[in-house]
Amino acid sequence: MNIRLKPVWIALALATSAAQAAPVHDWYVGAGGGWAFAHDIDDFSQGVGKDATAINAFVGYNYNENLGAELGYLSTGDWDIAGQDFNSKGATLSVIGRLPLGDIFSVFAEGGGYLYHVDSVNGGDDNLAPLAGLGLTARLSDWVDIQTRYRYMVRVGDDPDNDKVGSGTKRWVSDISTATIELVLHPNRTVAAVPVAAPLVVAPPPPAPEPVDQTFNLSSDVLFAFGKAELKPEGMQALDALYQQIVDVKPKDGNAMVMGYTDRIGSDANNQALSEARASTVANFLIGKGLPADKVSIQGNGESNPVTGTQCDAIKARAALIDCLAPDRRVEIRVTGVSNPAESAPTEQPAQ
Repeated sequence: MNIRLKPVWIALALATSAAQAAPVHDWYVGAGGGWAFAHDIDDFSQGVGKDATAINAFVGYNYNENLGAELGYLSTGDWDIAGQDFNSKGATLSVIGRLPLGDIFSVFAEGGGYLYHVDSVNGGDDNLAPLAGLGLTARLSDWVDIQTRYRYMVRVGDDPDNDKVGSGTKRWVSDISTATIELVLHPNRTVAAVPVAAPLVVAPPPPAPEPVDQTFNLSSDVLFAFGKAELKPEGMQALDALYQQIVDVKPKDGNAMVMGYTDRIGSDANNQALSEARASTVANFLIGKGLPADKVSIQGNGESNPVTGTQCDAIKARAALIDCLAPDRRVEIRVTGVSNPAESAPTEQPAQ
């Protein structure tokens, strides 16, 4: 071997480093045939045809879409010089650099060596020739490619030791070109998955605010002593519970109207004043618990809108009439506004 081994070692080094850098799994096999041309063979005999038939087979591995390595067999054909046969055949080892031109076509270049054996009248010889090549590949399917390849090998047959002085023969030396059409199979290649954009998830719009219009009813007999407007202890407890119910409704931009009612016992003026005083007492208590003062209003309705209607008209005894008219003595709190249904919880009316 001589200095012409260097391309092979370079090819091996590049292939090894590429394998370590970006391993993938696309190996392939192929074969082809075509034309061989011996550029310098007519130096040894005039009228010698320079053309011959080339045959090749190979196996390779693509480390990624731009770089691969290939090991193959190449026969450059036979030449007849003055009745003597000359031919070369051997192994090729090369690094493949590839440039995709879209989804179907790609171009490639290769560099490496041709470890050949030649036969001639001087006997056989093995040597290494530098090899360079260019090609165009068309992808027919996931498994099958077809490609054309041109290769150039330098000084095939060059061996000074076989230049026998005085023997009447001289070892032939020639640069050789080959042009082949090749079928390539990729048993393990698949189409790269096309990235699919994640579906756009649109958050559902927030629930539309729902109107709030709820009335809470408290008995005045629970809140106040008869004819009075000062809260009893049990009345404060009842308003504490009522306040929590209003908070649970979560009214936004809400308003609270506190309306006081009395029974029909006594004068209209006294009943009107008493209903207003009781409504004011309840409103002040709720404001003290946390309701905004500017959102709370009061209304005294006196003895209007009785709940009992005429059911107590036949009762003459005062104590019995007071008991019968108890439902008319009440305080109503009407809460209005809007509420988010996702935040609202069901509420219950307080006990009468």
